[in-house]
Amino acid sequence: MPTQGIDILKHLVSQRLSRIEGQGRLRRLLPLTPQSSETLDLTHNDYLAFRYDPEFQKLAYEAAKAWPMGAGASRLLGGEHLIYETLESAFSLWKGCETSLYFASGYAANEALMTALAQKDVEFFSDSLNHASLIDGLRLARIEPHQKQIFDHNDMQALRDKLSLSQASLKIVVTESLFSMDGDEAPLQELITLCREFGALLVLDEAHALGVYGAKGSGLVEAAGLDHDEIITINPCGKAMAASGAFVSGPLWLKHLLINSARSFIYSTGASPWLAAGLHAGMKRVADAGDRRQHLAEIASSLRSELQILGCNIGLSTKHIIPLILASEERSLEVERRLSERGILARAIRPPTVPEGECRLRLSLHAGVTNLEPLLTALKDIL
Repeated sequence: MPTQGIDILKHLVSQRLSRIEGQGRLRRLLPLTPQSSETLDLTHNDYLAFRYDPEFQKLAYEAAKAWPMGAGASRLLGGEHLIYETLESAFSLWKGCETSLYFASGYAANEALMTALAQKDVEFFSDSLNHASLIDGLRLARIEPHQKQIFDHNDMQALRDKLSLSQASLKIVVTESLFSMDGDEAPLQELITLCREFGALLVLDEAHALGVYGAKGSGLVEAAGLDHDEIITINPCGKAMAASGAFVSGPLWLKHLLINSARSFIYSTGASPWLAAGLHAGMKRVADAGDRRQHLAEIASSLRSELQILGCNIGLSTKHIIPLILASEERSLEVERRLSERGILARAIRPPTVPEGECRLRLSLHAGVTNLEPLLTALKDIL
């Protein structure tokens, strides 16, 4: 017999879900289905199209054979398999940093880093459009309200004003190098100049840049010619790396700090050794994928130009993530549906992911896209 408590909870949950559904914002999982070769899928973040690449997958399968599927324990107990050290060393060499620590997810990495950096006399300066994992990391850090400043998105004058007023001995600027909903990049040269001027530390989330930018593909830090010795980066692997997990990369003392204080590392079973081995095997393929990066840059530039000719609002996008801003939820959902009817998949993005009045379709380009004409023709008809 169900207890009274479960009935009460069921009632409360039903009311909450009904409110969400009444707003037209009830989320549902959409299983992947076999797609024809004519389907144009712009919903995922597999930017280099390695996820289903037979050669890439074969490398991962072969590498994984030598390891157990599960770590068996947290890495501080009985789960520290040698593949982790091999992977972290190889990634650090590619990234151009002293060392890295591998986490099971980007969310866990960001939460761990924010809480670890929350020292007594620190003040954080966070971009207003930062990812939820960075925002939640700062909330979980249990800092005082005066220790967190939010500056307007990519507004360097606003950041300068806040830095100049800070009395904290340690100032930390937190931002993404490429923003996932708007497709615009942070002004890295201006950021590092400001950080040097005010003695601040720059922390960058490279989730949507890793694998896609730089001659070696290691991200926008490389592409901007910045010295990683004065930057800490978070490098999630669920996008262009065609895997999952994330590296926090920086100096050796930071790695020691995270191992000794990051709760999401200390109290979690290590990431699958299969995954770590596959990621290690595929890293060179990603680094050598200059042709895919060039193709992606070309189609992104072409699509932005064509959409602007059509009079579409693509916001501030400068990269391979292109928002088609349609304002209303109803319009965004309608365009999503009508594109789907033509074999073009693009998701409507609505509040709370984006602000009210800024609903959009997120066009996530990848190296597997060879023909943009079906999308452009459909948008001409629909819009």
